[in-house]
Amino acid sequence: MDIKQLRSFVHIAELGSLSRAAERLNLSQPALSRQLNLLEETLDTKLLERTGRGVKLTEAGQMLAERARVILTDLARLEADLSARSSQITGHVHVGVPPSAGIVITGALIETLRDRYPDLNITVAEDLTGDVQEGLLSGRLDIGILHDGMISRSLHAEPLWREDLFLISHPSQVGEQETEIAYEDVLSLPLIMPTNKHGLRAMMQEAAFRAGRPLTPVVEADALRVLVDLVSRNVGHTVLPRSSLVQELSTGRLKARRITNPELSRKVMLSWLQDRPLSAGGKAVVDTLRDLAGTVPMANQ
Repeated sequence: MDIKQLRSFVHIAELGSLSRAAERLNLSQPALSRQLNLLEETLDTKLLERTGRGVKLTEAGQMLAERARVILTDLARLEADLSARSSQITGHVHVGVPPSAGIVITGALIETLRDRYPDLNITVAEDLTGDVQEGLLSGRLDIGILHDGMISRSLHAEPLWREDLFLISHPSQVGEQETEIAYEDVLSLPLIMPTNKHGLRAMMQEAAFRAGRPLTPVVEADALRVLVDLVSRNVGHTVLPRSSLVQELSTGRLKARRITNPELSRKVMLSWLQDRPLSAGGKAVVDTLRDLAGTVPMANQ
């Protein structure tokens, strides 16, 4: 019996499904089944019973799941405590950020960490909010920046800053005195939007539903640079926070109008697994992100 098998078994117990646990752990289902079989052989007892809706813990399985959670939590705390004993912050921390937040925070984060903790290695992965959350749940990422909404209860989440959302347009589509636009009018425009995987699309969809109007984008794209390029080519309009387009707006390449009736905004959240205490390096990254949160430019202007 090893730690990997225990961690896998706890995920199976929590989700009640081998396939869902395999997806969370980024494993194939046969590989996860082999781990389970080895664990049952080692303990010489049956831990799960298959049902039509997934799997059910046996009495022995329930006992193991309870004890395993305690063992894994204690082990993670021990690793964090031993790491913290060193006055020199070292190690490797994996951070996930969505594109709009990455533009405004990643450069400053890396620069500050290199200055404060030169022996700490950091990898930043840019991905959609849903994929960042999945990376945290699977253990692939240590720390993530998410947008508020459907955040798993398995994650710690605290607000970093708030983003107001603006309609982003080609300058030829905006009058000189126009600074606001009602959401109902936004829905009548040719919109370039991310796909349904993106939290921003879900927010727009919900607001459209409340207004009794359909949301029918003319183009879908999940890459921020593609959205910006298409708007600059006057293909249509998109919705983004101003903070992710500081250069384009300051040079006049694009124009932004605040969306009203209703105003649209979202919180940018700092997150990590609740049952996986941060290493000393992870704590250093978290503290740095908290320090930098107040410097995000133009987030609500």
